[in-house]
Amino acid sequence: MIAGSCHCGAHRFTAPAPAGVTRCNCSICTKRGVVCAYYAPDEVSLDIRPETLIAYQWGDRMMTFHTCAVCGCAVFDDAPEWVDGTGAVHPGRVILNARLFDDFDLDAVPVRRVDGRSRP
Repeated sequence: MIAGSCHCGAHRFTAPAPAGVTRCNCSICTKRGVVCAYYAPDEVSLDIRPETLIAYQWGDRMMTFHTCAVCGCAVFDDAPEWVDGTGAVHPGRVILNARLFDDFDLDAVPVRRVDGRSRP
């Protein structure tokens, strides 16, 4: 397991160390500056202070993006289960900002690049 937190420490989490991360160039990922580590909800332990967490909902899949109201870090996102245009079901996910992991070398894991900007 690996731990992480926002800069001020108001929001903490633990999860298995990711074998790889995702860098997406869609508008929200780019503007928030996140590198994503995807997890099934039961793989992540979140220790958050709801009174200092800002939630923003956006997109056709109604993802929720959570940001610390104290230090401004993009902490995690919730992606509900969704069905794509081919009928394939994609399970719900918790997406942690891998830049917030403590003592984790992002350069040591593969980076999957996603062209979210060109998606319809």
